[in-house]
Amino acid sequence: MIASRHQLLDDALDMSRRMASLGDAGDWDAVIELEPERRTLLEQAFATHAPADELVAERVRAILDLDKRLMARSIEARDRIAEELGQASKGRKAASAYQSARG
Repeated sequence: MIASRHQLLDDALDMSRRMASLGDAGDWDAVIELEPERRTLLEQAFATHAPADELVAERVRAILDLDKRLMARSIEARDRIAEELGQASKGRKAASAYQSARG
């Protein structure tokens, strides 16, 4: 039996919620692992040219809101990692300068 558009979107919304929670927890590998499955659900949900009803619109808005949250968390994580790498680089440069000065 083929799943209905509503069921596919409900499943994609549930998966989006899981992905957002995983992003909040910093488990980016799990987020990346779930993305192809969610994309497939969304592609299947919109494979038809049937008009969207209010339930479809609500699910899509909720998924987009969760995606915004996930994107914000990923940007925060990226910036945090960039800062950590910058600090590590400064530490290596300082250690190298110290070693050079010691001769």
